[in-house]
Amino acid sequence: MRVRYAFGGAQRRQAIVFLALRVLVILAVASVLLYVVAVTPGVPYHVRELFGSRPTPLQALLFAVMVLLALGPPALLGLLLIREPRPWAWLFPIAILAHAVLVFLVFRYATPIASVQDLVGPSQWPIAAELERLIRFVALFLVVSVSVAGGTALLFAITRSSDPLRFLWWVLYAALFLGVGYWIVVVVAATDNVTVLLRGGANPLSWLALALWMLLMAAVASLAAERFAGVFTGTFAALFGVVLFAPLSYAVLLLATEPRVLGPQSSLSALEFLFSGSRSDYDLRGAQLFGHYLLSYLAVMLLLAFAQYPVWVAYATRRFAHNPLLPRADDPPPDAVPGATADAD
Repeated sequence: MRVRYAFGGAQRRQAIVFLALRVLVILAVASVLLYVVAVTPGVPYHVRELFGSRPTPLQALLFAVMVLLALGPPALLGLLLIREPRPWAWLFPIAILAHAVLVFLVFRYATPIASVQDLVGPSQWPIAAELERLIRFVALFLVVSVSVAGGTALLFAITRSSDPLRFLWWVLYAALFLGVGYWIVVVVAATDNVTVLLRGGANPLSWLALALWMLLMAAVASLAAERFAGVFTGTFAALFGVVLFAPLSYAVLLLATEPRVLGPQSSLSALEFLFSGSRSDYDLRGAQLFGHYLLSYLAVMLLLAFAQYPVWVAYATRRFAHNPLLPRADDPPPDAVPGATADAD
């Protein structure tokens, strides 16, 4: 039986302080991680160039805010879609689109215009350039946001939901958004960096494989975030999931990306291009390439877990108060019903 918790003013303030302190710690840790990424030799130059020629701690902090803003809300929306199908079954697509627009506005004015154009491609449509960038960015970002929402939705549906079939709501919306995104990014815009790097000129299967990779990353990050938040207490199981998903996600990414980006005679793969630390040296093979991927995997997984952590902490409401088992005002006390116990959700 589900028990809802009702907090008074003091408990609500305690909950806000509890969550705010942890969000600040997560923000600080994410900022340090991003600054280390920006200044470490060997990090993919595509990532380093987002920070410009001289990365600063303040810049890393701003990027951390942007990353948490980009990756956190979709996780919350995915959780709500499974836990509270009414009204979120209908609000989910509106919320996910509104969030994508917000992220574009932050990204557009937080990074050099060259980086924006590298991501979405040069303007070509007979409409305002900024509107075209917005449409292209939203269509591409939906692959990320819908997959992040799917990570929390999948984990909650499997481990905690009384009705796992609610996950079919996410499947429905994922098919819709991924289909529209593919049509805009690949069919209409023919975005260079996407069609060149995804296998087969960005055929539909490679597009789905990219979404599957992102879903795997979000799911393992959800597992880690649950453990950090104390919702899930299986430390060994969480570590096992992180280790297991590393080669699994790498295999999926290999299937999604082009093995010969410069034509049939080329030996340069998309993964070598993406994980190279220099524009002049793309020579990554075998174990060395996997090693570069592994470091990127851990960084992406941690950023996703940091972004999802407040969501899982907020879910674990029983941790917000020293006396957490506070029944609603209209509920009888547990000792008034013979054999009754108060269980957390």
